[in-house]
Amino acid sequence: MFHPLQVLSGPNFKLVPFIEEHISDLYLGWLNDAEVNRYLEIRFVPQTRDTVTEYVRSFYARKEAYMWVIYPNGKDQIVGTTTLQGINRNHDSAGIGLMIGDKEYWGSNCALEALGLVTDFAFETLGLRRLTEESSGPNHSINFTLRRFGFTLEGKMRQASVIGPGEYCDGYRWGLLVDEWRAKYKSGS
Repeated sequence: MFHPLQVLSGPNFKLVPFIEEHISDLYLGWLNDAEVNRYLEIRFVPQTRDTVTEYVRSFYARKEAYMWVIYPNGKDQIVGTTTLQGINRNHDSAGIGLMIGDKEYWGSNCALEALGLVTDFAFETLGLRRLTEESSGPNHSINFTLRRFGFTLEGKMRQASVIGPGEYCDGYRWGLLVDEWRAKYKSGS
């Protein structure tokens, strides 16, 4: 079973490899909170310790996949999670995921810093050249964050997601290339 061991540290947050012990009542509460999971696929099935444990085990059973919890520096309570998965070494690409569960950190720099740490790891440590993310059109928060970070909107999938009974929304596909990221974050800094 594959399991990442690397802690990623930034100025305000650190990413610690997700382990089963992180499946706390707090974390389960986020996964079942309609406001937190509004655009996540998990919203369709109530999440329990068993369903999440099985997910984490299957996640790490993949050839290469990374999942971290996000801690504010100096604090011992997680505020979210982030992932790097779907790694395709033939194309040097992967998908990135992010959930900020602690609403006190919504609108803070938490999402940007977590994206930066995972992106740096993906491009500089793993040698990938492309990252992707999918989002729902009405999820203005993540769409704003991805654009601000440097992702390019590459496509719109019409009525790709159910957001309520008989109600659909468009999905967005975002991409970031290593050269774009290095030009924005590595040159002259």
